[in-house]
Amino acid sequence: MNWQIIKKDLKRNKLINLALFLFMVFSAMLAALSVIVAVQTFTSISELYKKAKPSHFMQMHKGEINREAINKFMSEHGDITYWQTCTMIDMYGECITVKGDQNTYNLSDCRLDIGLVMQNKERDILLNSKHNKAVIRQGEIGVPVLLKEMYKMELGDRIILNCNGITKEFVIKEFILDSMMNSTMCSSTRILLSEKDFNMLQGKVGEVEYLIEAYLTNSKEANAFQTDYENAGLPQNGQAVTYSMIFLLSALTDIITVFVLFFVSILLILISFICVRFTILAAMEEDMNEIGVMKAIGLRFFDIRDLYLIKYRTLAIAGVIAGNIFALLISSIFTRHISITFGDKKISIHAIVLSLIISCIVFYITNFYCKIVLKKIKKLSVVETLVRGNRLNKNAAGFKKIIYKSKKLPVNWLLGICEVFFQFRNWLIVFFSSIIVVLMILIPVNLMNTLKSPKFISYMGSSLEDIMIETGNGKNIEDNYETIKQLLKRDEDILNYQEYRRVCAKTVDAQKKLMNLHIDSGENAGNELQFLSGKSPERENELAISYLNANEMGKETNDIIVLYLNGKEKEFVISGIYQDVTSGGYTAKSKYHFSGLNSEKYSFSVNFNEKTDVKKKADEWNEILGYGIKVEPMEEFINQTLGGVVNQLRTIIFVIIIISSCLTMFVTILFIKLRLAKDLSEIAVLRAIGFSKRDIKMQYMIKIGCISMIGILTGIVLTQVLGEKISNVALSSAGLGIKKVELIINPVTEFIICPLFLIMLILLITWIVVRTIKKYNIITLINE
Repeated sequence: MNWQIIKKDLKRNKLINLALFLFMVFSAMLAALSVIVAVQTFTSISELYKKAKPSHFMQMHKGEINREAINKFMSEHGDITYWQTCTMIDMYGECITVKGDQNTYNLSDCRLDIGLVMQNKERDILLNSKHNKAVIRQGEIGVPVLLKEMYKMELGDRIILNCNGITKEFVIKEFILDSMMNSTMCSSTRILLSEKDFNMLQGKVGEVEYLIEAYLTNSKEANAFQTDYENAGLPQNGQAVTYSMIFLLSALTDIITVFVLFFVSILLILISFICVRFTILAAMEEDMNEIGVMKAIGLRFFDIRDLYLIKYRTLAIAGVIAGNIFALLISSIFTRHISITFGDKKISIHAIVLSLIISCIVFYITNFYCKIVLKKIKKLSVVETLVRGNRLNKNAAGFKKIIYKSKKLPVNWLLGICEVFFQFRNWLIVFFSSIIVVLMILIPVNLMNTLKSPKFISYMGSSLEDIMIETGNGKNIEDNYETIKQLLKRDEDILNYQEYRRVCAKTVDAQKKLMNLHIDSGENAGNELQFLSGKSPERENELAISYLNANEMGKETNDIIVLYLNGKEKEFVISGIYQDVTSGGYTAKSKYHFSGLNSEKYSFSVNFNEKTDVKKKADEWNEILGYGIKVEPMEEFINQTLGGVVNQLRTIIFVIIIISSCLTMFVTILFIKLRLAKDLSEIAVLRAIGFSKRDIKMQYMIKIGCISMIGILTGIVLTQVLGEKISNVALSSAGLGIKKVELIINPVTEFIICPLFLIMLILLITWIVVRTIKKYNIITLINE
């Protein structure tokens, strides 16, 4: 019997039931996808780490090293289980040429530091796509998947190294998986050579850099170990990397993917609830007399409720199953980055099981919500259900008054607008769905615009300039500093420049344990950064610290911080707390000169006159300054650093726009179909008093267009109000060193393209659906 009822209802309201079914499908699909991507990200990284065994702490160092001192320190440290010092040959991109079947090009535009290495024996292993140890023979080369994706290289392409008069050609044998340098945010990448080729090139090309790697009994102690290492005065001319930092940078792109998918799935579930509620209430109103009869003959509330509930439960079950199947089928689109970066791996059983669990949760939430809506049946009395007709709206009197008095608006516009405003509650489904669709589209779009904007550099510890120049630590650091200064003084294209000197001072954390604080010192240190509280230093006794440092030290703005400089204590006032994703998020800024401390590095931010070609100038300076000094155009640096994240977001946004368009169409169809069925008597009256079919269609177009526009504008306002808060929750929980981001909007997209696209789509669907009015016979309408 129940199945017969469901079958008849499905046949009678095909479009309405199809729309509800698709809402369930999309909700379950995106919820399942967010779980699949999350599980695949962490299981893939874990699988890669099991085979590759990345270090818990790695110190990169250019210059000479004392292996005996390193070995002595490591062997005496109680937390060390294993250590190794690896050699890497740093190469400039212009020294590397790729020769493919179709074209030949060099890597001069690559802003990543490229290093040549040979395979390690036991730890920090470079793997092939099958998660096996990559074996490279003489004359062959293993290229990281990072470079493969950036330049679309293929197996069999030839790599030509040309440096210091030495030319050597290799064939790409493998695309390797690097557990430690697999993200553009790492700023470095490694190319694998055979041991013979590596030994032949060492000392003849490029510059030697050492990777000092340590394995601890507990990877969580990496930050404490870093402090011990630095305090021991061991080599540190380069970036220090901890295990947690490696994991976070590796997973960043996919963490953002999970956040966006999960956020959109929640919005979809909300739309589903709104549509289900509207459909149930419309069905109950249509069946009011039948409900009264059932109550009169003694049917219990639960029996009556279940007659309605069984249909929605069936649609929910079918939608959840279909959504889960679709999620599994299209998951490869969203896990492509995972497969490329961490190796092609089938969807794990954990991902499948958890996606099923989340789909079941979606079903139970939907079922529970339907029960809540259907409780209205319990409140209805037998008399009320049998005698009530279509209740007059409370605002009907005001509605009539406005119509009588208004003489300026055309009648169709007047009727349409008045009904929307005086019976606003009847149009809430269109209003709320428009809001949610706008939020679904604009928040991810604004997040993408922010990450690809040059202004995002202010969250990376730098101000927005044309070019950044950096010189690393080492015996030539002061000579390199003078060389850069002379170059900047001579160049007439320079508008202005700022210089900063990084030093390392000791202080204490919240537990009163010694820790190292890396400070950038300069007259403009901290200017134009994104401060959570306070401001940049204005006096020499002031210090601005990063958000993560503030957490570690338990400090707030205006607190006193004590630095230990050359055996003496010096107090500084914390002028502000800023956001920084560089150097693991642990930095500080000050105007103080710190004359007694050694320089870790110098950096210069340079602005040019308007007509200067920044890229050409950067290439020119790179040639002049040579090894040991990095010259990078700011915009290219951001594009390459965050390009992977932006590209992944772009793919997701494309899918979201398709889903949003479908949802907009389904909601519009669902609402108008139910509305037309409900308004048969009103349509009959309008036709009887002389309104044409065209007039009635126009009124519906005006009503839908008006309420949709209000919803779209409300959605844009809510995007401005809530967009940053929602994005900040995700970014701060990622531990990047960012707590509060000001989303950068594209006014053309937000205020013109998105609203126009949605309103035109809604009006088009409305026009198509309301054409069915011409099939209505006026006599039939009046009789009904």
